[in-house]
Amino acid sequence: MQFYVCFWCTFIGKNVCAMDLRKKFPEIKPEQSYSVSEAARFLGIHRCTIYDYITHTERPLPFFRMQDNQRIQFRGDDLIAYKTAGLPKKGRKRR
Repeated sequence: MQFYVCFWCTFIGKNVCAMDLRKKFPEIKPEQSYSVSEAARFLGIHRCTIYDYITHTERPLPFFRMQDNQRIQFRGDDLIAYKTAGLPKKGRKRR
């Protein structure tokens, strides 16, 4: 078995790699709003899959737009409810 050792971590002498820490997402706070990237990290999916979940026909992921009408945001309680209910099946649709 091979282990990946980060050069930067061995250089500064730390045991925990910062690259590994960014994969772990802290708990979601229900009263806070989150960006597309943060929501994707929490749900454990790719950022592009978030847009598929927004337009999902049976169970769309609830979102809102900021005042500049450009950025999409998600409420923490919506993300928690969506994850506990189970994520829709991923993958391409066959014809």
